[in-house]
Order: sequence, then structure tokens, then C-alpha cells
Amino acid sequence: MSRVQISHDDVHAYADRQLPPERRDAVEAALVRDPALAAEADEIARQNAWLRDGLDAMLAEPLPAGLVDAARPPRTRGRPPRWLATAAVALCTLGLGLAGGSWLRDDQLVRAGMPTTFAQQAAFTHALYAADVRRPVEVWAPEEKSLVTWLSRRLDYPLHAPDLNAAGYALVGGRLVAGNERPTALFMYENAAKERLTLQARKEPADVDETAFRYALEDGVGVYYWIDDRCAYALSGRLDREQLLKIGRLVYAQLNANQPTR
Repeated sequence: MSRVQISHDDVHAYADRQLPPERRDAVEAALVRDPALAAEADEIARQNAWLRDGLDAMLAEPLPAGLVDAARPPRTRGRPPRWLATAAVALCTLGLGLAGGSWLRDDQLVRAGMPTTFAQQAAFTHALYAADVRRPVEVWAPEEKSLVTWLSRRLDYPLHAPDLNAAGYALVGGRLVAGNERPTALFMYENAAKERLTLQARKEPADVDETAFRYALEDGVGVYYWIDDRCAYALSGRLDREQLLKIGRLVYAQLNANQPTR
């Protein structure tokens, strides 16, 4: 039986979740056979996540009132004045430039090592994915072993998904999140009331010191974050500080129990 030819368009469509069902099985079989093709699909998915993290917030912003007014047709009959079209283009260009400048400024702050950057990023990422009803994660809890293996490989760091059932939270699944400079692993948990927690982890450079628990409140999202054994962790959720700290201690204890003896 001859194998179905797989094109780069098929791989892109698969990574974008736009592949027709009749082609999906053939592409998945090809990814299993060809590690290079699988790496290409992973890279496309990583780039998609990076673009979503960087641009979704800007796309959700309302258009400037001046731009909306300039785009409205004039009340007088005949062709609109030339200056009106020029003004609309200028406003649009200015808006894109300001948005891009803000984005670049934030990236510069990250590179400068701002102390609360990781907490802010963790809170934003939590709010983004915890509110997603249909697709909050890329890999679901029944495939936990594959999820942990995949994320560990992408971060080049041995990860574990803590068991938070004792705190009333079951694992939903996880995903890879594109960080500013380093990829971040996200594990999502949910309780019986459909309230969600996320644990995010990213590998840190060798010269970064370990830190104890720190707490931040970002737009209503509480974040406990710490660095241990070259890995930064952030536990995020809309819980009060004491509740989040209690769960954070449970997470910390399990992660330390799984670490090899140093």
C-alpha cells in the first residue's frame, strides 16, 4: 500500500488545526515516521503560540475614535476630500507604530531583568487560557505522560505535573507558551466549581540565583513565583493569598520530592 504524500502545506494546516479530517490521520502517521517533519510541526505551533501571546491583546483593543471618525463617509455628496483619506492612513500608521513601540518597550524591560516581569507574564497567560472554554490546553490530562515528556524536551529540563487533587484541583492538561526569550510550560488545573489554576515553568540561565516564594497581584490574578534548581515557577489563580500559598506549598513539596539529589 503506497503512502500518501505529505506537503509542507499539510504540516502548516495540521499545526494550525485547519487540516480536513480525511487528511489528519495521514499527516499524524507521517509525523511519527519522520522526526524532522514532527519538529517542523512543533516549531509552527510554537510560533503560533508566540504570535497569539504577543498580538491577541492588541487585536482586542478598541480602534481609536479619531480613526473611526476618519473612516466614516462624508455627509456631503461626491468624492471625499483627499485630506480625509490621507488622515485616515496617517492615523492607522500611527496606531500601529504606537502598538509596536509598546511591544518593543515591554521586551526591553524583560531583557533588563525587571523583578516582577515573570509574575506579570504568568498572570496574563493565566487570564488568557483559563478563560478559554473550548481549548484551554493543547494536550489533555489523559495524555499526561506524553504531555510531560513533550514539555520537558522543549524546555530541556525535567518537568513534573504535581497532583493537586488533595487541594480539590484536577489536572486539565497543558500547553507550551512562547515566552519573551524562553519557552514556558503551562499545566492547568480545575476544581468542581470550574475555577482554574495554572502552574507555569521556564528554565532560567545558569547565573540566576534561587529565590524563595514571592507574591504578586496582577489585575485580580494572584501569583506565587519562585526559582529553584534553575527553573522558575509561577502558580496563578483568582484565589486569595492564603489559599494560593497553601496550594503553592503543596506544589513546592511535590516538585522537590521529584528532583534528583543535588
